[in-house]
Amino acid sequence: MATPHVECSDPTAERKVWPPETNPIPIPDPTPVGPEWELYYWHFLPGRGDFVRLLFAEAGIEYKDVCRDEKSSAAALKFYKGERGPEEFPVLAPPIIRNTETKFVLCQTPAILEYLGRKFHLCPQPENNLELQAQAMQVNLIVADYIAEGHDAYHPVKKTGSYESQKEEAKPYIEAFVKERMPRYLKHFDEVLKKSKEIFFSDEDGDYVTYAAIAVFHALRATEFQFPEDYKKLCSNELKKFYDTMKMRPRIKAFLEDPEKSLPFCGNSMM
Repeated sequence: MATPHVECSDPTAERKVWPPETNPIPIPDPTPVGPEWELYYWHFLPGRGDFVRLLFAEAGIEYKDVCRDEKSSAAALKFYKGERGPEEFPVLAPPIIRNTETKFVLCQTPAILEYLGRKFHLCPQPENNLELQAQAMQVNLIVADYIAEGHDAYHPVKKTGSYESQKEEAKPYIEAFVKERMPRYLKHFDEVLKKSKEIFFSDEDGDYVTYAAIAVFHALRATEFQFPEDYKKLCSNELKKFYDTMKMRPRIKAFLEDPEKSLPFCGNSMM
């Protein structure tokens, strides 16, 4: 199956609806009306927080990046320690999103991406196709597994410890990840792209992307940064084209070029 042709339209221009008449896809206005959103994540890292930031950016939804704005991770740490309002649902660890109007909170990156993807119509169409939605979530969860395996290779002794404190112990794990695990994951993403375009693009022309596309894109960003030579060697041409196309989507491009919003990867944790 040929690589999907994607054209990055002007984010302010009126977009086509796909399929015509039978399944309109509402596109949120870049200026949100109603609830305000907050993101809680460690202020010094792009990490898993960028999965959420990229989705907000593509959807055109304004949000408050609480820890970045405060230049401190204290607010995220409160959630991490279980300190929350009496009306708020328990969450385990960042990234965390919070609706300031409803007090709705949610953690776990795959759950956040699916929720926001469905809420802001960045999901496969039609939305009532449960099988298609389940397959998109499958890709989302596999991305999470991939990032977790890459992270753990750099932290084989203690997952919450620094890479520098276990650098020597990490060497064989990183080598095994690159040799055995990375090729398997990248091959899978390539197979999904070739087999089921609608998992990534919710219309024929590629004007609309899904949360699964954003998840794979950010995983490829981390891969290219952390393992540039292996990325070139292991990624198919179709997957590279998908990655390059996503980078040029107007709102994502604007996000990536904003040094206040898009921080460089730390280079020692797969994120």
